[in-house]
Amino acid sequence: MARHGAGGSTPGVFDSVLDPVTGLPDVRVFAILLDRKLALARRALQPLSVVFFEVDGFEELSSTQARVAQRLAARLVRGTLRESDTVCHCTDGILAAVLDDTPHGGAVWAADRVRREVAARSYHTGITLSMGVASYPTHALEASDLRDRAYAALFVARSLGPSRLEVAEPLPH
Repeated sequence: MARHGAGGSTPGVFDSVLDPVTGLPDVRVFAILLDRKLALARRALQPLSVVFFEVDGFEELSSTQARVAQRLAARLVRGTLRESDTVCHCTDGILAAVLDDTPHGGAVWAADRVRREVAARSYHTGITLSMGVASYPTHALEASDLRDRAYAALFVARSLGPSRLEVAEPLPH
């Protein structure tokens, strides 16, 4: 009987949604998960936050260095955030976390904790991360807007230099 799944000789059904480098769920899972978690947060009147993490200078890395950097980033982000938080691989060099029941202040604190953990190890690992944070309902009311605003905050962080954390602008009242 052939084995299925991670480590087996035949690909399993879940292998197709896991990034082979980081072992994290991929961007398709992130999109579905964010939609569902936002619907639950809205129903329960609870906050929800999204944090994008990008390996600084990822484009300049060799393919081997890029794989190592992505694995390290995934391990550090996953190991620093709460067990209940969901971390996904979005694209090369970029991870996203969905933080349940977390307002933007808590998301900033969690992202900064990751930033400090990565910085403390950067002498050995050589990597740093830039981060963008957005929260429901402070920064967006729909899943796609929440994702886009967190990514826009990441873009600002990236433009300001390595190991930066930026927060999306609040919605106008």
